[in-house]
Amino acid sequence: MYICSMEKRIGIIIAILLLAGFSKTMAYNDHRNRHVDSLETVLHSDSPPKGKELLEAYLNLMSGYQNTNNKRCMLYAHKALALSYELNALKARESAWYNLGLMAYGRDEYNKALGYFQQALAVTDSMKNDKRYKKSDIDDNLSQIYGAIGNLYNIQDKALLAIEYYQKALPIFEKYGWLESQTILHHNVAELYLSMGNNEKAEYHYTQAIKTGTASKDSLMMALPRKGLVKIYIDQDKYEQARQTINFAYTYYYAHRHEEPGDYSQILTSLVKMHLMSGHENLQKAKAFAEEALTYDQGELMSENRYDIHAAAAMVAMHEENWQQALYHALRSVHEKDEEATYGDVGSYEMLATIYMHLGDQSKANRYLKKIRTMMERFATNNYQSSLSQMEVLYLTKEKEARIEQLIQEKRWFLWGGILTALVLLLTAGVFFLLWRSIRLKRQTALIQAHLDGEITERVRIARDLHDRLGGTLTALKQTLPKGENTSFALVDEAIREMRHVSHHLLPDSLNRYGLRVALRDYCQTLKNVSFSFIGKEKRLDKQKEEAIYCIVYELVNNAVKSAQAKHILVHLYADDQVTTINVSDDGRGSTQEEREKGMGLSNIRQRVNTLGGTLSFFSKPNEGTEVNIEIKN
Repeated sequence: MYICSMEKRIGIIIAILLLAGFSKTMAYNDHRNRHVDSLETVLHSDSPPKGKELLEAYLNLMSGYQNTNNKRCMLYAHKALALSYELNALKARESAWYNLGLMAYGRDEYNKALGYFQQALAVTDSMKNDKRYKKSDIDDNLSQIYGAIGNLYNIQDKALLAIEYYQKALPIFEKYGWLESQTILHHNVAELYLSMGNNEKAEYHYTQAIKTGTASKDSLMMALPRKGLVKIYIDQDKYEQARQTINFAYTYYYAHRHEEPGDYSQILTSLVKMHLMSGHENLQKAKAFAEEALTYDQGELMSENRYDIHAAAAMVAMHEENWQQALYHALRSVHEKDEEATYGDVGSYEMLATIYMHLGDQSKANRYLKKIRTMMERFATNNYQSSLSQMEVLYLTKEKEARIEQLIQEKRWFLWGGILTALVLLLTAGVFFLLWRSIRLKRQTALIQAHLDGEITERVRIARDLHDRLGGTLTALKQTLPKGENTSFALVDEAIREMRHVSHHLLPDSLNRYGLRVALRDYCQTLKNVSFSFIGKEKRLDKQKEEAIYCIVYELVNNAVKSAQAKHILVHLYADDQVTTINVSDDGRGSTQEEREKGMGLSNIRQRVNTLGGTLSFFSKPNEGTEVNIEIKN
């Protein structure tokens, strides 16, 4: 089950309130309900409003009940929606769908909320061709909807999708000079990149947020991105940049420490880490900031803030070699239940392993070393699967947008074709048909190729993160182990080997060096009950084509291992001067035609093969296994 930190939820709510603040109907949101009471009285009077006035009353009641009575808010939203169709009122219809989405979002019904927001987006698209609505009204709608969908994906940890929709809202914010909106958007995008381990892009967006925040002259907008940027500088051992960045943030959050204790505690923990940086240690100051942060542990803090506070206190105690106190705080810096643990717990697991080693409790030290490995494996699997899933949604979304754009373009072409038909009917019809088919094929090919490129880039990024970040952490941990602790060394070495195995096979280096045959052979040898055979010539293909074929085979084998319940899987590669053929067969449970039509996996693989200029044939029956043949011209 997905667990979202309250800090992220609060940050997203800030963005939602900012985006929703442009709604003109928010004026009726009165906590005493005086406006909604009087409006409902008018609705039930002898001469109730009709037509546009009735629609306006429904919208005001919808907004008035938004924060006080969810049931009545939904009631008037649906009434406004129904009446908007009678009156052909697109703006009111969009507002009703959008508010229904916000209410579903507030109830954590994310799929339903997404559906409502997409309905609001479709209505806004219709407004573009309606002269009753100004461009600013349409932009206002789009900025709210894009921001809301971005927040929706953000809270579900779907970073790639959230960034996609935030980036769609950004040009609108820039167009109208909405500096605070730009600042919050850049900050949210930076936080997402930071969670993905992409410090370079995170630093860029934090810096952009500082620029727009400074231009807005709002002290909160100036402090907010600095709170995140300092974490990057500390992680990069850039002491001077960290010190300069945190000064303004500390001044602001210290002045507002009673209103925003969670943010202030984050600043204090960053100050602890900064004063423990190598070459700039000031244990006295680090301890003072840690002790001040601990005073906020008794207040109404979110759990993630409490973990950070105790982690910082544990770091100070370890520098003092006060191992019992370090243990006390380190145990309070991790989630109690393993299923709730996040990647952020890995650092605390490392501290606990080191602390227990110094306390002479080898069994508990080994337990936390095992937890590091388990979390590493879970991180790799979840990150990879989530990235592929999000990329598929992005691909389908872009494909849908491309089809809509294509239909609009086709409409224009056919209009011109009708005019020219009177002159040269047959010639014009032929030319337009060829152009239409050519553009459609090129667009479809470009979309699929972009999807392939994105998948390969994502594989490289995850492999690099596993190797560089986790590999460095495990190597550093190994160096801290006391000599002679063979069990601990073996556990760490096993974790390092497992990490290298996972990162290597996402997109192996042998593929670039030695080609497709060696890479597929190595991959199959690492899997139980998977055999590999090769016939033909050792002939290298284009780098892009080899990467795409490797990803296709990887996905087919992965599907056979996980879904087909196969006992034996055979991968056969045949290559000559003209063609490369791949055959993947298994003795699993097979599938029916209906099951294959419902699943997207085979359809996506077929599209990839088509992009490479190849053909795919698929043979499967229930309980009779599956065989996939792919032929690609060299």
